[in-house]
Amino acid sequence: MKKLVFSVALLFVAGMTYGQTVNDDCTDCTIPQLECMDCSFEQLESGPRGAEINTSLVDQDGIENIAIVDQYGDGNFSTVKQDGQMDVLGGIGNEAYVNQYGTRNHSDIKQSGNYNYGEVNQEGIENYAKQDVGVGWAEYNDAFVYQYGERNTSFQKQRYDNNEAGVVQDGTENYAEQDQSSEDNVVMGSTAWIHQFGTSNEAKQTQRGSYNFAFAYQDGEGNTSNEEQISDAGGMSANESWTAQFGAWNLSCVTQEATGDAYNFSGVGQWGETNKSYVNQFANDGANYSLVGQGYLWRGSMNVSKVNQVAEDGENYSAVWQAAGDYNESVVDQYATGGGTNYSGVGQFGNENMSGVSQYTDGGINLSGVLQVGGSNFSVVNQNAEGDEDSWNMSIVYQEGDDNYSCVNQNALRGFNMSNVYQFGTDNQSFVNQDAIDASNTSDVNQMGLANLSCVTQVGTTGTSF
Repeated sequence: MKKLVFSVALLFVAGMTYGQTVNDDCTDCTIPQLECMDCSFEQLESGPRGAEINTSLVDQDGIENIAIVDQYGDGNFSTVKQDGQMDVLGGIGNEAYVNQYGTRNHSDIKQSGNYNYGEVNQEGIENYAKQDVGVGWAEYNDAFVYQYGERNTSFQKQRYDNNEAGVVQDGTENYAEQDQSSEDNVVMGSTAWIHQFGTSNEAKQTQRGSYNFAFAYQDGEGNTSNEEQISDAGGMSANESWTAQFGAWNLSCVTQEATGDAYNFSGVGQWGETNKSYVNQFANDGANYSLVGQGYLWRGSMNVSKVNQVAEDGENYSAVWQAAGDYNESVVDQYATGGGTNYSGVGQFGNENMSGVSQYTDGGINLSGVLQVGGSNFSVVNQNAEGDEDSWNMSIVYQEGDDNYSCVNQNALRGFNMSNVYQFGTDNQSFVNQDAIDASNTSDVNQMGLANLSCVTQVGTTGTSF
């Protein structure tokens, strides 16, 4: 009898001890706010970099033009103009090659007509290369720049179908910008790639048209990559972007917009520490796909990832992987209408990581999975499903380590909620709040360790808690 009285008293004291914590923490399930990521940088002006000492001008009209320019010394200046745009046939086979060796080299290539090909090789300091290709009869445009030295600058602009542009820069404080536009007349779209080796490099790629493909590779510290793609109806109607950054203090921004049964795909890989990735996708009657990997097999700390996806009459897919490291942050925001579905997966390994997932669907399904291994982890999942009985939510959270706490808040207007939270370690806390009208709630919380706290609140016609 004494043992029973003592047990009841101990339980009462424990309830008084945790009472204030339950009342406060169970109502706090807000998505953490990340600092705004700005991938913009100062727009460089187009023009010569120094005195024009050696000057070369090539102006060609006709069919099957070829121009080759070699310059050695300082202050080289080369201009190549190839028209080739005939009244009936249109230009055919324009080619331009420029090789410059020295300081403050300047190359300017202007091509219009069919089958344009331009290539610039520069070696020295403060090199400048510009290519303006297309418009009119332009088809199968190719433009390539190779620069070796410091403070190199490259501008490339292409118009109309079947565009391909590439830039390789090896040095410090390099700047590369590419702008492509493809119409829907016999389209294959646009392909752009930039490879930069060094520190404080900046890469900007803008694409508009039917099918866009962009790739940015940066190896060094303090690099910035900005990808912007807009896909209109016509051709394949899709955007694809890949970004790979090796080093520290790198920043990547990807903005994609697809309309008319199109899709967006973004893949971002960052190896190192203190890197930031921002992905913003919009799809109309299509789908968004986002993959973000930070740190990978090596240790990577203080990395930040933000994914924002909006799909009208479509679907959102997001996967974020943050490898072993400290103070990594991840936020995923997904919005789908017209029966669209959201899929989100987050994996974090390290200490003091934070993950926030927000999902909304109108007549679809929200699926969220979060895996955190380490100490002081924090996970928040907010899900809202509106529509008919086919709209529902599903959330799975797994945490292993110390000082973890998970908060899941689910709402289904006509569907049902399912939540599964597993915590292993000490000082873990779990809050699950489910709201389903004319449906069922299911919550499964399994905690192992010391000082764990679980708070489950269910609202609906039928509720089940394990």
